[in-house]
Amino acid sequence: MGVAFSRTTGALAGDTGKGALLVIGTTSLLTILWFAWFAFGSVAVYESSRFAHVEVTSASRGVSAQSGGRLIATGLYIGRRVRAGEVLAELESEIQKLRLAQAEARLAALPTRVDSLRRQLSGAQQAETAGGRAHSAAVSAAHARAEGALASAEFDKAMARRQRLDSESGGAAPADAERGETQARNAKAISDAMRHDESRISGEADTQRLALAGESARLTAALRMAEGEMAAAQAEVAQLRYELDNRKIRSPIDGVIGDVAVLKLGDMVAGGVRLATVVPDENLHIVASFDAARGLGRLSRGQQGRLRLDGFSWTQYGDFAAQVQRVAGESEGNLLRVELTLKPGSGNQPPLRHGMSGTVDVAIERVSPAILLLRAIGQFLR
Repeated sequence: MGVAFSRTTGALAGDTGKGALLVIGTTSLLTILWFAWFAFGSVAVYESSRFAHVEVTSASRGVSAQSGGRLIATGLYIGRRVRAGEVLAELESEIQKLRLAQAEARLAALPTRVDSLRRQLSGAQQAETAGGRAHSAAVSAAHARAEGALASAEFDKAMARRQRLDSESGGAAPADAERGETQARNAKAISDAMRHDESRISGEADTQRLALAGESARLTAALRMAEGEMAAAQAEVAQLRYELDNRKIRSPIDGVIGDVAVLKLGDMVAGGVRLATVVPDENLHIVASFDAARGLGRLSRGQQGRLRLDGFSWTQYGDFAAQVQRVAGESEGNLLRVELTLKPGSGNQPPLRHGMSGTVDVAIERVSPAILLLRAIGQFLR
C-alpha cells in the first residue's frame, strides 16, 4: 500500500511540473504579443466636436408677403410638402383688381388709335412724295414755257431791229418796222409773264410741299405720342398684374413647411414679415464645430466619423456613419466649422430630420498604444 501511494505522489509531482510550464509558456506568449501590439499595433484617435447639428444642404427659406394686406386664405401648416411657386396664402386684392381693369380698358383703345395714325401717316408720306414729283413737273413745265417765250422775244426783237435798219435804208416801209417793234414788245411782255408765272408756280409748289411735310410731321408726332401712351399703359398693366400676383403668397422653393406663424383669416399681414419657413427637400448633411486649437491641421477631407444624436441612446439606436467633406480654412473665435456627408445607415436608426443635434467623433489618425502612452505622459508632465 505504501508503495502505491509513493508512486501516485510521484506521478502528481510530474504532472504539476508540466502544467506549470504550460502556464508559464502561455503567459509569456501573451505578454510578448501584448508588448508587440503595444509597440507596433495601431488604434484610432478620435477628435470630438463641441456640438453638431443636422441640416439640409441648402439653407431654409422664409415665406413672406411682398406687401401688407388682410389675409383671406391660407394653407400654411407644419409638415405640408410644397413646390416652388405654389400658392400658400392670399391677401385681399379687390383694389388691385379694379385698378387693373381700368388700366386694361385704357390700353384696349390705344392700339386702334395707333393703327389709324400709322395709316394716316403713310397716306401723308405718299401724298408728299407724289406731290413733290407733280410740283417738280409743274415747275419744269413753267420754266420751259418761260425759256420758249424768252427765245421768241429775242427773235422778234432781232427781227424788229433788222426791219428798222431796212426802213432807214429805204429797203422796207416804215409801217413794217413799226409792226416788227410792236411784235417784239409783245413777245417781251409774254416772256416776262412766263417768267413771273414760273416763279408763282415754284412758290406754290414750295408752299404745298411744306404743307404736306408739316402734316407728315404732325402725324409723326401724334403717332409717337400715341405709341408712348400705349407703352406706358402696357407698363402700368404689367405693374398692376405684378402687384395683383404678389397678393398671392407663394413658396420660394420645393420642400416641407417647418415653421408657421400664428395667423387666422382676417388678420392684417405686414409686408416682409416671415409667415412660415420652408425646409428644402434636399439631402441632409452634418455641420459640426470643433475646438480650433485641436482641429486645425488635424481634420481633413475624407476622414471617417460617427454622429451620436442627442436624445437617442447610441447603445440602443447606434450612431450614423459620416465622412468629412469640407473643413473651414480658419476658425471663428475658438471654433472650427466642419461639414460631413452622411452614409446610408441601418434600419434600427431613427430617421434624421433637419435641426437634430448631437456630437461627432472623427478618426483623425491611427497610432500605436505606446505613442498614446507617451503623449499622455508628455501632457501630464507639461
